[in-house]
Amino acid sequence: MNNFDVTRRSAMKLLAAGAGVLAAPSIIRPAFAQSKVVNITTYDKFVPQSFIDQFQKDTGIEVRIRLTDDQGKQYNLLTAEGAAPSTDIVTVTGHRLSQFMKSNLLSSLDTTRLKNWGKLAAAYKGAPQLTVDGKTFGVPLLAGFEGLVRNTEYAKASDSWAIMFDDENKNLTSYIVSDFLSIVMRYQGNDGDYVTYGDKPEVAQAATNQARDFLIQHKDKVRKYYDAGSELQQMLVNEDIYLAQAWSGPAAKLIMDGHPIEISVPKEGTFGFLYSFNIVNNAPNADAAYTFLDAILSSPEIGAAMTRQSGFSSAFDGVDKVLDEKERAALSLPPEQVERIQFFSSVNRDMKNEMIDKATAEIKSA
Repeated sequence: MNNFDVTRRSAMKLLAAGAGVLAAPSIIRPAFAQSKVVNITTYDKFVPQSFIDQFQKDTGIEVRIRLTDDQGKQYNLLTAEGAAPSTDIVTVTGHRLSQFMKSNLLSSLDTTRLKNWGKLAAAYKGAPQLTVDGKTFGVPLLAGFEGLVRNTEYAKASDSWAIMFDDENKNLTSYIVSDFLSIVMRYQGNDGDYVTYGDKPEVAQAATNQARDFLIQHKDKVRKYYDAGSELQQMLVNEDIYLAQAWSGPAAKLIMDGHPIEISVPKEGTFGFLYSFNIVNNAPNADAAYTFLDAILSSPEIGAAMTRQSGFSSAFDGVDKVLDEKERAALSLPPEQVERIQFFSSVNRDMKNEMIDKATAEIKSA
C-alpha cells in the first residue's frame, strides 16, 4: 500500500480550493437505477436536505441517512456487519482509509461511472489521500483542520496553544480528548501523528504519556470534554466556554452566522484532514450509490450548500464563486497559518490508535 504525504503547499491548495450554495439545481437523471434506495452513514449537516429532496424527485431513489459523530463507530459497525452491510456509502477521513481497507470494508471506485468526476477542484483531482496502488477509494467532499477557537469578546488573542492551559481560563475550555492529545504532543515538540515512531514504540509511548500527564495536570481548565461539533457550538453560543480545540467546520459555521468567534492555527501547528464519500464493499445498493455520488458532484451550488451547512471547505470546483464575501472570509486563514497545517498521515495508524485510545481513557478517568 502506498502512502502519500500531503505537503503544506498541497494543504494550502486544498483549503483554498473550497473557500469559495444554496440552490437546488435539477440533477441529471440516470438512464437506469437498479435499486430505489441508498443508505448513507455521514455526519450531521454534510448532505443538504435541498439536494436530497431534488435527488429523490429526479431519480426515484430514496435517501436514508444514518448520522455518526465518530470514525471509530463507523468502523466498528461495518466490521460487525461483515459481508452483509446495511449501508452503501460511508464518510471516511483520508488518514483512516487504511484502517477501513485493511478490514476489506471499502470498494474501489470505478470513476468512469461518475461523469461528473471532472468537476472536482483542481487540487483534488487525483485525490492522493484517497489513492492506493493506483485505485481510488472515495469521492473527496470537504477539507478541514484542527484549530484554536476563541470567543473574541472574552478570551484574549494568542498565537500559542499555551493559552488553553492559562490559569485565567480555568473551567472555560473544551476539547475532544483524543484529538487534542495529538496536538499537545506536537505542542511539546513530539510527533502527534506517530509517523516517525514506526520502529520506536517506547519513544511513542513516552511522548504519549507526557501529553497525557500534562492534560491531567490541567484538567481544571476544562469545562467539559465534547464529542460532536453541535455540542461545541452550543457551549460557545451559551458562553459556557471561551476557548476550545475544534474542527474548523463547526467554528466557521458560527462565524458565518455572526457569532463573535475566531479560529486560528497557533505557531506550534496543527493537523488537517479530508472527508470523502466511500462505497462500502458488498454494498446492497451499489448502483444507487454511484447515481448518488455522481449527482452530488454535478454542481458547485451543491458543494457550496455543504460548506454553508458544515463550515468545511468544499472539494468541488467553482464553490468559491458561489459563496459570498462573508462566507469566504469565515473559511480563510492567513498564509502563514495555513503553512502550519500538516495533513494527517495513514502511517502507523494502529500504533497511534492504540496509544491514543488508552491515554484518552486514562485522562477522562483521572
